[in-house]
Amino acid sequence: MIEKRTKKDGSISFRVRIRLKGKPTQSATFKRLTDARKWEQATEASIREGRHFKTAEAKKHTLSDLIKRYKETVLPTKSQSMIRDQSQQLSWWNDKIGCYLLSDL
Repeated sequence: MIEKRTKKDGSISFRVRIRLKGKPTQSATFKRLTDARKWEQATEASIREGRHFKTAEAKKHTLSDLIKRYKETVLPTKSQSMIRDQSQQLSWWNDKIGCYLLSDL
């Protein structure tokens, strides 16, 4: 969506907002409408193709890595019953999909 904005000094700018289901909203402002349209098309295409967001860290780690870190840092702060319940749940998830990269989930 491109929105034309007029400032108090009379200058015009164009704000682009891209909202796709399940993705964070992206926005940028441009002085020229043509630049706004180009950015909108390129950004929306890259989001749909999975190239836009920074997923380098997510491509380095598996769900198993995340579960291990959670068990080491967060779980010890919970109550004993919570530790028992969450440990069982985390073990189940680890067995089922622990080998998947975070970027693939």
